[in-house]
Amino acid sequence: SSGINAEYGACFQETKLSRCQVDSSLGKMDSRFSFFNFSHSKPGNAGVATYVTKSACPYSTQTCPDTLDIAGEGRCLVAYFRMTDGRTVAVFNLYVPCGYQEEEDGGKFINKLSFLEKLEESVSEEAAKGNHIIVMGDLNVKSSILDSAEAYQLKHKPSVVAEWTSSPDRTLFAALLAQTGLIDAFRHLHPKKEHSYTCWNTGLNARVNNYGTRIDYILLSSSLAGYLRSCDHLTGVTGSDHCPVICELEGIEVAGCENPPSECSVHYPELRGKQSSLLAHLKKRPSDEKEGRTGTQKRPKLQPKQTTLIGLKRTLKSSIPATKLKTSSNETVTTTKPQPKPTQGGVSVKSLLTGLPKAPLCKGHKRPCVLKTVTKQGENEGRRFYGCALPIGLSGDPKARCGHFEWFK
Repeated sequence: SSGINAEYGACFQETKLSRCQVDSSLGKMDSRFSFFNFSHSKPGNAGVATYVTKSACPYSTQTCPDTLDIAGEGRCLVAYFRMTDGRTVAVFNLYVPCGYQEEEDGGKFINKLSFLEKLEESVSEEAAKGNHIIVMGDLNVKSSILDSAEAYQLKHKPSVVAEWTSSPDRTLFAALLAQTGLIDAFRHLHPKKEHSYTCWNTGLNARVNNYGTRIDYILLSSSLAGYLRSCDHLTGVTGSDHCPVICELEGIEVAGCENPPSECSVHYPELRGKQSSLLAHLKKRPSDEKEGRTGTQKRPKLQPKQTTLIGLKRTLKSSIPATKLKTSSNETVTTTKPQPKPTQGGVSVKSLLTGLPKAPLCKGHKRPCVLKTVTKQGENEGRRFYGCALPIGLSGDPKARCGHFEWFK
């Protein structure tokens, strides 16, 4: 999530909400107005939400300009605020598609490039009208090696850095700033600050060692640079793989409006009356009593089937539960005791009774390894291996995982 000015409001990305999920607690708050854009093509995907104080309400909103309507996924919302001097501030709340050039992602990277290209067009159109512009949100771009812990380790290899920097998405992002005159609020105030990130891979437990990326931005028209007082990352706020970004603009006065625009959630017909809870729908109704129905009837217990050892050997594919978490580095971490390697015809009774062999110690820390699974497509897909159990981090960090690798036999 990203913040405008704490006094005025906040923007959220990847809400994954459908309109039917917006109740009065989300869409009819006492002190704030809320605006949503939902994913219509993929319900429960993407989505953005903008909250503003009632004293600084926008006079108009646009759920998504035509140029940014990427398959109806609800990735953009623009709110227009009137300043007391008569000028307009157009605030873009964005969730740019995620995609990586080096991976086969089903066209996501192409969609990302298309979005960034069209974003430049939309911002340029607003600038041509004489409007101030604020672009904020999850832009899914690491603009320089300072914004990526992984890339930062390559800073002593100029040729590698040059290749990394010239990727199409970073090139388009740089063009967006250059062509529209937008400034990166954080880098404007902290041009050389290192190890300052907004997103960490939870599958790799990357936040522990601050092995992250900066992909959440607040971009401002250069005309607003004089109002910029601070821009920081609230890394202490947990609960997501991202942290909030907060920006303070001092001296901007926004003229409020008596009634919010029609897109505001307070105008949703379903929120005009008292919201009923889900529990109310589950309670027993008088008509149910007459017909012998009740919402709290218990389902009959199922009797477990008896399983013979012979049947177990013949049919069981896995008898040891394991929770697997897919990570961005194409590996699956087994968080409970992993299953033994199947033999032809099923799991051997001997392996079920004796369990797995003792995990080896990693070379860097002499600690027991964890069992992982290759998920990247190829000849080794599905194979298991032992790796260091510590969180990912910068190379040379004793608190970070070492490079131990050993195929499971």
